[in-house]
Amino acid sequence: MNASELIGTIPETDDGEGRGLSDLHSIERKRLVKVVFDDATGHVYLVGDAKKLEKKCFDLRNLLSHYYWRLSGKDVPFT
Repeated sequence: MNASELIGTIPETDDGEGRGLSDLHSIERKRLVKVVFDDATGHVYLVGDAKKLEKKCFDLRNLLSHYYWRLSGKDVPFT
């Protein structure tokens, strides 16, 4: 997943289905986690408490997966 390409596909405001950067930031605040788009390595990191990331961040992963799928035509495996 290329971080700079992915961040470019996420609209600033909602995309008509209630998703966008505003939704991403809202989820970050609600879950007390942070999404880091690292342009240097091309990676996207979810940063926060390990247990919270493991159990509570499905909505955040789904949002990122949605835009990755739109960008590349395939879904993101979470391992």
